[in-house]
Amino acid sequence: MTNLNKVSITKTDILLIGTAFVAYTGMYAVRKSFLAGQFEDFEIIGGFHYKTILIISQVIGYMLSKFIGIKVVSEVAGKDRFKVLVGLVAFGLAMLLAFAYLPANLKPVALFFNGLPLGMIFGLVLVYLEGRRNSELLVAGLSATFIFSTGFVKSIGIWLMQEFQVSELMMPFMTGLVFFPLFVLAVYFLSVSKGPDDMDKQLRTERVSMGSTERKDFLKRHGFSFLGLVLIYVLLTVVRDFRDNFIVEFWGDLGMSDQPSLMTLTEIPIAVVVLIISALGILVLSNQKAFLLGMAATFISAVLMIITTLLFQEKMVGPVFWMISSGFSVYLPYILFHCLVFERFIALLKYRGTVGFLFYIADAFGYLASVGIMIYKEISGFNYSWVNFFTQLNLIGGMLMAFLVLISLIMVQSDRAKVRIRKLMKLYSGG
Repeated sequence: MTNLNKVSITKTDILLIGTAFVAYTGMYAVRKSFLAGQFEDFEIIGGFHYKTILIISQVIGYMLSKFIGIKVVSEVAGKDRFKVLVGLVAFGLAMLLAFAYLPANLKPVALFFNGLPLGMIFGLVLVYLEGRRNSELLVAGLSATFIFSTGFVKSIGIWLMQEFQVSELMMPFMTGLVFFPLFVLAVYFLSVSKGPDDMDKQLRTERVSMGSTERKDFLKRHGFSFLGLVLIYVLLTVVRDFRDNFIVEFWGDLGMSDQPSLMTLTEIPIAVVVLIISALGILVLSNQKAFLLGMAATFISAVLMIITTLLFQEKMVGPVFWMISSGFSVYLPYILFHCLVFERFIALLKYRGTVGFLFYIADAFGYLASVGIMIYKEISGFNYSWVNFFTQLNLIGGMLMAFLVLISLIMVQSDRAKVRIRKLMKLYSGG
C-alpha cells in the first residue's frame, strides 16, 4: 500500500502532457483561427452580423459533433484512434480551404462542416490521459490549451494578415496548415504511449469503452447527481465560449483593438495559475476530498466572477485586470471539471467506464446553450455592446453557478448513499 501513497511524475506523463497540448493546439488552429477576422466587409443578414452567422454555423456543427461523440468517443477502439483523429482534423482543414473560395452565402456552410468533426477531438485525446493517478496533471496540461492556445492561434492569424498580407478569407486555412504537421506528430506519439498501469486502476477504477447498454446503465444509476454537474458545466461553457468567440470585439469595444498581443499576453497568467492549481489535484489521493475541493473552487470562482464584474462596472478596476480576472473565474472551474471533477466523480462512484462519455453529454448541451445565447443576443432587441452583454452574462452566470454548486453537492451525496446501500444489500444477499 505504500506505493499507492506516492506521487511521482514519469517520463510517460511528461510525454503525454506535451503531446496532448500540441495536438489540441493543432485542432484549435483549424477551429478557432477564423475568429481573428472581423469580416466587416460582408453585409448584415437578417439583422445578424456576418461574423456572428459564421460563429453560429460552426458552433452548430461543433455541437452536433458533441452529440455524435457521445457514441463515437465512448466506443472507438484504441487501434483506430490515430487514423480517426488525423482524418477528422484533415477534413476540418479542407473545409477552411473551401471557406476561402466559396461565395459569401455558402461560407457559413463550410464552417458548419468544419466544426462537425472537430468536436470529437477532445474526447479522443482525453482517452489517452484519463484513469491515471496523475490524470489531473495530464488533463490540466491538455486543458491549458483552452486558455493559451485560443489567443495564440488568433495572434498567429492576425500576424499572417499583417506581416504576410494573407487575406482575411485565406488566413484560417493558412493558420491551420501551419499547425497541422505538429498535430499529426503529436497524435502519433499519443498513440504509442503506455496505458494506465495496475496502480492507476486501483486508485481511479479501470476505464473501459462504453456501449449503449453501459451508457444507459450509468444514466439510470447516476443520472440524477450527474444532472447537477451538467448544468454547472453548461453555464461555464456559455460564459467561456462567448468570451472566447468575441474577444477581438471586446478589445475593440475597450479601445485596444490595435494591440493583438493582448489576446495572448492576458491569457498567459490565467493559463499558468489555472494549470498549477488544477495539476495540484494529483496530491489529493482521496477521490471524495478531491471532488469536494473541485466543487469548492467552482463556488469561489462564481463569487469572484460576480465581484470583479461589479467592480469593473463601477470603474473601480481597469479592462485588462477585468479580462484577466473574469477569464480566471470561468477557466479555473471549467478546467477543473475537465481534469478533476468528472474524473473524480466517476472514480468516487467506482464505475468502470470512460469519463469521455460524461464530457460529451455535458459538452453537447453546453454548446447547444452557447448557440442559444448568441442567437438571443442578436434577436432580443438588446442594444448592449459586446462588453456590456458579457458583463450581464458574468453576473447572471455567476449567481446561477453558485446556487447549482450547493444543490449538486446534496445530489451527489445522496447518490453515494444509494451506492453504499446497494453494496450492503448485495453483500447481505450473498450476491
